[in-house]
Formats: sequence, C-alpha cells, structure tokens
Amino acid sequence: MLILTEKGLPNTVMVGGEPFSVKTDYRIWMRFAMEYQEWAKSGMHGTLDIRYLFCNFIPCFTCPEDYRGIMDFAFPPQAVPHSDSGAGEQLIFYDIDGDYIYAAFLQQYGIDLIDKELHWHKFLALMYGITDNTKLGSIMSYRAYTGENVKDVAAQYRKLKEAWLPPAEPTEEELLEEERFNHFFE
Repeated sequence: MLILTEKGLPNTVMVGGEPFSVKTDYRIWMRFAMEYQEWAKSGMHGTLDIRYLFCNFIPCFTCPEDYRGIMDFAFPPQAVPHSDSGAGEQLIFYDIDGDYIYAAFLQQYGIDLIDKELHWHKFLALMYGITDNTKLGSIMSYRAYTGENVKDVAAQYRKLKEAWLPPAEPTEEELLEEERFNHFFE
C-alpha cells in the first residue's frame, strides 16, 4: 500500500532490526512472487534463494520473524477490501499473464513495461487499479467469479460497501482482551 504522506518509496527491508537495501524493480519482485508461490505450493520444501533481492549485503536470517520485512515488501498489506469470501484467491498469474499485463499497462496508463523501470509498489498500485476495460481486468473478473446468483442487488452493494470501508479501529476493550490473550503465550 502506497503511503502518499511520506516522501519516496521504501528501498530497504528490516532483518534482525537492521535495514538492508533491496532492489526495487518490479521484475525482480515479480520473479520473487512467482518463486514464492511455487515454493509454497510445494509445501515449502527445500530452500528459496532470495539473494538476488538484495543490493549490497545479504542479511543473516536467524528466525522466521526475520523474513517479515521481505514478505511485507513483496506482498504489502492492504486495508481494503476485506472480506471472508474469496480471501487469498489468486487472480493474477505473472508467469502466464505477461502479455495481458503489458497490454493493460500500455492501454490504461500508456506505460511500456518493457522499457520502463518501475518500483514494485508503484507497479502493484497500478495493478490494483486495472479496470475491466482491459483484457487483463476482464480475465481477473472471470477468475474472481464465484457463480453466486445475485438476486438482491441492494444486499450485494451492502456487501461491497462493507468490503471497501476502512477497517474499524479496535475498541479499548478489544485491545485489552487481545493483550490478555497474548499474555498466555509469553
């Protein structure tokens, strides 16, 4: 998620409390996203070589939490939409959708991805904005189709409204309950 109130885009990830410079070009992170998804599908067997993500120094990963910075950079958390249905459903496949991604960026934004250097987070923000007026947007709509027969249009719009509203701030009571819960695992 782009934070427009801050100047610039991130170019480091935190590992073990230290910042490490990473390459930011969309091609590098698209490669990582594809390799990560394949690795996850294989049951996370073997190792995932991520040395190519770093500019100068490769950090030493000592615990699973050290990978959080990489994951947050590769797959930035999105506040909206939030929904129980379709969560985690993959709508884009970088390995087979390359032609459609290229065409959509050229058609919708006038960006020639072959010739353009683009920060990964800019690329993602533009991907999130792809409309159904592009072939890629149509393909993503087809992949998102659930087969659900919508009889009550008003109910469907209420569901969409709920999905796109910012997440509700937790109440003091909820924060206290979460703190009590987390205390059991210390």
